[in-house]
Amino acid sequence: MDTTPTQIEERAVSLNSPKRFLNRELSWLEFNFRVLEEAENPSHPLLERLKFLSISASNLDEFYMVRVAGLKGQVEAGVTTDSVDGMTPAEQLEAIRIKAGALMDKQQMQWLQIKAELAENGIVIAQPSELSKFENSWLKDYFEEQLFPVLTPMAVDPAHPFPFIPNRGFSLVLRLRRNSDGMYL
Repeated sequence: MDTTPTQIEERAVSLNSPKRFLNRELSWLEFNFRVLEEAENPSHPLLERLKFLSISASNLDEFYMVRVAGLKGQVEAGVTTDSVDGMTPAEQLEAIRIKAGALMDKQQMQWLQIKAELAENGIVIAQPSELSKFENSWLKDYFEEQLFPVLTPMAVDPAHPFPFIPNRGFSLVLRLRRNSDGMYL
């Protein structure tokens, strides 16, 4: 097939063109799609597939905590400068929203598939309403004897410094108020 010089010029990308560059954030999401593909691979053992799904979810959490938070900070600061690929922080956030939404949809579909396969292999993820009285009683006893004793209450008020909250740690935050005087504790 013959091509004219004009057609060759049209296909060539200028060395100064943003089209030469991949967006760092969108490229990272593409990588995470590839991690998720491993969860879809039936040649991997089932629990390995679950691990790949978990890695994909954990990666996405970190992506939002670090990269998306950074872009949001830029938008809030009024940064409108294009990145090397020609996108502003706001444009990147919109592109991320679309691509991450597709990733999360795919993760959910894969979770339902793996969950069904786990059940077929005797590993059931049960809802509280599906538990027997004996199972509920056992869980209540386990919580009270093993978990509750190691819970650490922390106060946040002017007399206490803000506590360290570990990344991906579990925390329960309560705002308490005395009914007698409406004062928050």
